[in-house]
Amino acid sequence: MGASDGSSDPAGAAGGAGAAAAGQGRRVEGERTRVVREDDCATRWGNEGLMVLSTPAMLGLMEQTCVEVLAPVLADGEMTVGVGVTLTHAAAAGCGEPVAYRVALTVVGRDVDVDFTVVGPTGTVLGHGSHRRRVVDRAAFLRRLPPPTG
Repeated sequence: MGASDGSSDPAGAAGGAGAAAAGQGRRVEGERTRVVREDDCATRWGNEGLMVLSTPAMLGLMEQTCVEVLAPVLADGEMTVGVGVTLTHAAAAGCGEPVAYRVALTVVGRDVDVDFTVVGPTGTVLGHGSHRRRVVDRAAFLRRLPPPTG
């Protein structure tokens, strides 16, 4: 399953409606397979010696999949940010194993509702849940961030 084709409204980025309005109620599906790396493992998060996919890595890789699948649907100057998630981590995948991240996204206004499933190499569901992203104007969002410290 790959990302579906999508046209965007280039004029919408300036007008604030963008691809979110053009894709109202639109469903986009995609899948990315990633190999569990050492940096993705639970040992990085304090579970010493536990070389399996961690919950934080599962969440991050699912979000990365959403960003990649949504990219062709967004207007120039738009991006999405995560605003909520419900995740069940049901089974383990070891370091070096391929894991599929499957997402089904529905654009509703500026909100993107996501249903996702994470599947191991033998077809075992490793995790599943729902996620919400919001379409924002990249430049406006970045202007609101505090200046870096240091």
